[in-house]
Amino acid sequence: MKYYTFAVATPLGTVSRIGAELDGRLVDLNSAAAFYFADRGEPDADDYADFLVPPDMVTYLSRGDKASEAVAAALSLVADAGDGSGGRRISYDFDEVSLMAPVPRPNIVWDSMVFVEHVKMGRPVIPDIFYENPPYFTQSGAIVAGPYDPIVRPRFTQELDFEFEFGIYIGKKGINIPASEAEAHIAGFTIYNDVSARDVQFKEMEMMLGPAKGKNFEGSNIMGPCMVTPDELDYNNLRMTARVNGDVVVDDHSSAMHYKFPEIIEWISEEEVLYPGDFIASGTCDHGTCMMSTLKRYLEVGDVVEMEMEGIGTIRNEVVQSEN
Repeated sequence: MKYYTFAVATPLGTVSRIGAELDGRLVDLNSAAAFYFADRGEPDADDYADFLVPPDMVTYLSRGDKASEAVAAALSLVADAGDGSGGRRISYDFDEVSLMAPVPRPNIVWDSMVFVEHVKMGRPVIPDIFYENPPYFTQSGAIVAGPYDPIVRPRFTQELDFEFEFGIYIGKKGINIPASEAEAHIAGFTIYNDVSARDVQFKEMEMMLGPAKGKNFEGSNIMGPCMVTPDELDYNNLRMTARVNGDVVVDDHSSAMHYKFPEIIEWISEEEVLYPGDFIASGTCDHGTCMMSTLKRYLEVGDVVEMEMEGIGTIRNEVVQSEN
């Protein structure tokens, strides 16, 4: 299943909803669930839907299997009912809505570093510690942008870079999760562009801290266009293609990950609880930065960056100058 979070205009203003793709249209899952519960004779169908399938991805994920089972049944009913949905607005054309990040504000972003060629970048030798456990650091979940939002170039950088990654959303709470059980905690996958200000990042890291401002600025964590459930794809076998202004600059593959997501989950969850909606990134693919790619320059205002992954889709973001 492909899950989305989207914004849609209503008589009361713009609201955000969660949806799933069905026959090329976007189904509002809260409305579909209410339709399903009403069809089953539930007297408080709307209230039941608001609790079990709320229009918020993190809360929906926290509802667990009962929620996903209700969604599957509701989508089946919607597919059979056609326009007979009791007057409810249940589905939209994609051009009627604005897609947001699948989880617009994850609790936290864990960013790994597991593609060997990226680990080599700037290092004469890969440190031995890399082979002990998958390295990672944390970023803010409050600076996430959607799949078609602009990349706002901060006023403090002259070296704006992209980082082509993908990642997982946690769907089930857990701690000390063994790798053998980790896949059960994955809700789905999405594309991730970890936009970075390299000149600032490298200065920060001279103090054995960070990266901080080099990666944490508004809209620097781009995710989307959807969250694809694990049954829909083989995440170890995905082509990763990036284009700048229409020209292919990265052509990599997810199979190059030295550590796979179960191993990453096992290490991150060591004595630390993972919650539904948390995001864990793969780290940058082998050639997934401006200088490691064939681009060989940093991003400029007006550049259009596209990142595409098989089975997930494409994000497309134009670089614009900060107005501040």
